[in-house]
Amino acid sequence: MTLLKTLEEPPEHVKFILATTEVHKLPSTILSRCQRFDFKRISPEDIAKRLSFVADKENIDLTPEAAMLISRIADGALRDALSLLDRCASYGTEITEKVASDAAGIAGREHLFELVDAVISHDSPRALTIIDELYNNSCDMERLLSELLSHFRNMMVALTVPNFRELVICPDSEIEIIRRQAKSLTLESVLSCMDRIGDAIVAIKRGADRRTS
Repeated sequence: MTLLKTLEEPPEHVKFILATTEVHKLPSTILSRCQRFDFKRISPEDIAKRLSFVADKENIDLTPEAAMLISRIADGALRDALSLLDRCASYGTEITEKVASDAAGIAGREHLFELVDAVISHDSPRALTIIDELYNNSCDMERLLSELLSHFRNMMVALTVPNFRELVICPDSEIEIIRRQAKSLTLESVLSCMDRIGDAIVAIKRGADRRTS
């Protein structure tokens, strides 16, 4: 009640700015007393451009692939992208895709594609070996699953949209890999894999073993 009264009759010199990512949790009594502005996620392309601009000003050699990887990890949040860029800069003034992967604690893209190849060929021993190596190298398993889910989503788009390039977020060098791997799968199998990966992400969030989920 005190907050409502303050919002209704604020001091002349005070402006309240309320920010939330879960606006649905705000009481209607609060919303009715506010002007609402909805901000959208920033596109990965725009984040990558901003990162390149900042890197240039700071005399940091940031490769386009690294900029795109950081922007994809940031998931629309420029502040998170800049924080990760700053973390990468602690590794040196040259930031490659591998440096960005190491700083974020995720698997390199080559490991990701190798893992998917093992899944496609039903090579369970190889897939488990890759996962074990990544786990022992302190790879973030939840982030690995998120990257896998994104990659399978790209393959789903490749299987359903003839000119899919504009609908996927990745460097040009990965397009042929996506196309090749997608051709080895049916749409149903891709969707099934996405469901299983989604279930694994939920299991990890609930505290399941990160190596076996």
